[in-house]
Amino acid sequence: MEESKIEIREALADPSTVGLASFGISLFTLSFMNAGLVGPNAVSVPLALITGLIHFFATLIGFRKNELFTALVFGIYGLFWVSYALINLGVAIKWFMLDPNALLVYLIAYTIFTTYVLISSLVTNAAVVITLAVLLAVFVLLDLGLARYPSLIVWAGYVGIIDGLLALYVSAAGLTGTMYGRSVLPVGPIQKSPRLQKAA
Repeated sequence: MEESKIEIREALADPSTVGLASFGISLFTLSFMNAGLVGPNAVSVPLALITGLIHFFATLIGFRKNELFTALVFGIYGLFWVSYALINLGVAIKWFMLDPNALLVYLIAYTIFTTYVLISSLVTNAAVVITLAVLLAVFVLLDLGLARYPSLIVWAGYVGIIDGLLALYVSAAGLTGTMYGRSVLPVGPIQKSPRLQKAA
């Protein structure tokens, strides 16, 4: 007798939608501080920590869905948000003194990461590419601001506000597209990498 096989498929939602929403809200909010529009406050540490936690779950789901780009991006930027929160908390409670040179190296590392993430995103869609390109501009401005031109940190804040809104737009496009079953907010031409084309 031939044994019957039962295949169970687990339906998992796109984790990038919630990841981008948390990223956009945090970047939008905290960029107001860099821009000098609001002062440092108690919002920054818990907001960054919760964002890192959300990114962690988005990473796990990304791996389960075999989406390396999603898993890697939210995992490493989740690390950024958690470390950002701990850095600010450590300074606030005088656990350690912040070394500007160490902070600069930290930001340069993320600039490098964002650069190759941007290059990899060129096979996604225009909205994601633009969001990552503007994020790269934020990191470059922060690098230059810490290294030599402090006024550029303010500009990094303004550019960060714009990028936070872009991330929220991409998240909104994913949510509305899922709820309405069709594209509601345009994200530009969608391309597939050779690996994704083979899998399709």
